[in-house]
Amino acid sequence: MQAAEVLALREALRERFPNAQPVIQRTAGAVATGLGPLDGMLPGNGLPRGRVTLWRSGAGSTAVLRAACSEVSARGERAAWIDVQRLITADSWRGDAMLLRPNSETEALVCAEELLRCGGFALVVLAGGGRLFEREAVRLSRAVHAGGSAFVAVAPIAPVAHLRLASRIESDGYHWKLNPFGEPVSVESVRVEVQAQAMGWNGRCSLVLPVVGFEPRTALDPLLHDRRGARVRRRAGRSGVSR
Repeated sequence: MQAAEVLALREALRERFPNAQPVIQRTAGAVATGLGPLDGMLPGNGLPRGRVTLWRSGAGSTAVLRAACSEVSARGERAAWIDVQRLITADSWRGDAMLLRPNSETEALVCAEELLRCGGFALVVLAGGGRLFEREAVRLSRAVHAGGSAFVAVAPIAPVAHLRLASRIESDGYHWKLNPFGEPVSVESVRVEVQAQAMGWNGRCSLVLPVVGFEPRTALDPLLHDRRGARVRRRAGRSGVSR
């Protein structure tokens, strides 16, 4: 078979089976999340590279994926987080991954495709995908195959996904800090139940994650500086004295 015919066959297979795993991708290791129970449960001990992973929106998904971004950065690789719904505030972001806050879902999908095709990121997270993501999931899967990154979409549904995960927190999964009177004051940790499913395989694990609080901002827009405690300066009047 000629080289041109082989390339044409590969392209036809990608068009017909966008969720298939290319042979060359099997030589690349998975992206570890840094959470032992989760990595031990997942095939390859981490999030698969070159494939689409769907994490159904639920309690605990953001915390787990942000821990994965921190682990990627600690290993010297790059991670990117695309906040479609613009829910992340500056005070709660530790800067372990590049944070993008596009103005619309269309811009978010464009960002995701560019980051996935460039191949410079080990992990790309798209948080808050909606109907437009469902329509463009196949297109993004081709970008994932081309770049070889691990791509996780936090969305209700995706027509193309090699691995599907869901998480929840049971009513008894909260560990509370008690005051001297034995009354609950604040949550110290939570137990997150994670379920994973792929073709011919499924798994389940429990994760205990600490809860870290932060003071709320006085500025609602996370792109603005928090002026709490800053001295207000006004322009000088005609007399040259500050008002």
